[in-house]
This record gives sequence, structure tokens and C-alpha cells, in this order.
Amino acid sequence: MTEPPSSSHDPLGSEASLWVIHLTDTPHDPALRREFATWLARSPAHAHAWARALHVWRLSGATEPALTPLPATVEGRRQFIPFAFMPIAIRHAGLVCAFTAAFCLAGAFVLPDIRLALQADYRTSTGTNQSVTLADGSIVTLGARSAIAVHYRHRTRDITLLAGEAFFQVRHDAARPFRVTAGSTHARDIGTRFDVRLDSTQVQISVQEGRVGVSNTRHEAEEIELGAGEEVRVDRATGNMTRESVVPDTIGSWQTGMLVVSNDTVGHVTDTLRRYYSGFIVSWSPALLSRHVGGVYDLHNIPAAFRAVVVPSGGRVREVADHVLIATAAHHPHKP
Repeated sequence: MTEPPSSSHDPLGSEASLWVIHLTDTPHDPALRREFATWLARSPAHAHAWARALHVWRLSGATEPALTPLPATVEGRRQFIPFAFMPIAIRHAGLVCAFTAAFCLAGAFVLPDIRLALQADYRTSTGTNQSVTLADGSIVTLGARSAIAVHYRHRTRDITLLAGEAFFQVRHDAARPFRVTAGSTHARDIGTRFDVRLDSTQVQISVQEGRVGVSNTRHEAEEIELGAGEEVRVDRATGNMTRESVVPDTIGSWQTGMLVVSNDTVGHVTDTLRRYYSGFIVSWSPALLSRHVGGVYDLHNIPAAFRAVVVPSGGRVREVADHVLIATAAHHPHKP
């Protein structure tokens, strides 16, 4: 049995989170519990990571592992008992540490929502699309877990995509340019219907009808102009643009509840699926996330859609506690 995948910034936290998942999924496996006890006994840092992982798991609403007290020593070393089983007299420090960590990790989810609530004029929740008619008659359809800020002035119409994805049907007005900003990328309407998607690594702009001018403040190149059936993907770190051809009718397909993908990475498609899933989608395999896929995916059945993305790309998907989907490379063992 191999060590759990870990992140570069908090390897113990990643390992502890996987132990929670595996012990919840297989609570009565003696071999698994012995290996967990050995892992937990390695240092106080392992015990603290376990306490933090349990608290984050509780915040997700999932049922925590049904553990019984583990032996006081493992292979001659002192056993660091999980937080839930520490005697009250000795666990106050762990209590403070765990609650502080839990509060900070909860903030990682809550603070972005607070920021969006303060900045957004329109926003959507998980799994919900919404169409909005703006003051000039233009229509914006927000994808799930998306947000925009509207800045209409006498001579300009500016929209900021704060999160997620939006499809724009613009009422053209040469005297009042319509511009959408996503990160450092700007899309200028030249009478059109187009889609803008913002994720952690790139901005994608796809034109269904008409023309759009695209520029980026990180890139000194001149504005490029896209026509119907064209899209550009902008690297958020460098500003580099990649231009491609797409079938116009597939642009904004998510509005129908079916996501049509012609050539995108597993990682970017997963980012879209996350916005339609009320649970958590997890993958620690950069190689898997970078593979390219294509297909039609049902946004009303995210577990099935995620499997349809991952499995043909050489991965496996496990569903744990009814609302956690874990993707791993197929040649990797599932258990830590």
C-alpha cells in the first residue's frame, strides 16, 4: 500500500484528508486501521493534521469515520490518539489548534462568497443558471456558481465576470461600446453573441455570432478579432492567447443542461462540472488533468459526467459519502 498523494504546500494535510475518506469508505478493514495507526504515530504533526482533517470533514456535512480507540503504542512507539479520543485534560491545545485550522479552512470557502456578494450585481448558486436582461436590452445568461458586476455609464457599458461563465447576447450600440472583463482579459463586442468562461488558469472567449475584439493587459500584442465559430484561450499567468475553431452551435451548450466539449483538458472540464455539483470533486494527478477530452456531458448527473470525462482519459473515479468524487490515474492504487 502506497502513501497518499500529497500537495506541495501541506502534504500532511492532504494525507490526513485521504485517511478520513478511506476510513469512512472502509471503516472495518483491520489492515487499513493498522496502517492508519502507524501513520498517526509518526509525530505530533501527524496527529494535528488528523484533527484538522476531521474538523474540515465535519464542516462538509459528511459523517466522520466511526473509529474506536486505537492501541496506546504501535511497533514500540507512542501512539498519538486521534483528537476525538484524547482525554479532556490533555486535548485543550489540540482543541484550539483544530478549531483555528477549521475556521481558516472554512474561510477559504466562505470568504470568496462574501467577496462576490459585495462586488456582484448578479450571481448564481451551485447547479443553477440564470438569464438577466440588462437596462439596454442585452441579455446575459449566468452559468452555475457565476457572478457579474454591471457598470453602465453614459458612454460605456462595462461588465466584469467575477466568477464562472456567462453567455452574452448584446444589443449593439456603436455610441456605447460593450466590454466584458475577465481577469486581465477584455472582450469588446462588435455586435454579437458570445461566451466567456473564467477559471483559475485561463479565460476562454467563444463567438457564436458576430465579431468580438479580444485583448489582454498582460500581453503587449494588439487586439485580435474573432468571428463566428472562433474562440481564444488566454493563459491568466502569461497573457498568451491560443486561437481555435469551434462549431458555433456548441458554444454556450451548458445553457441546455448538456455540456458539449470538442477539445479541452480534463482539468478545465472538471472546473465546469464543479460548479454544477453540490459536493466536492478532487484530483491529485496533474498528468490526468492535463489530458484532452471531448464529448457531451449531462450537467444534471455530475457523477456520471465526471466518470465520462475521467475514465476515457485513463483515470478512475470513486464516490465517497455520497458527495465526494475522487479521480486518480488508473495505474495508481486507490488506498493510501
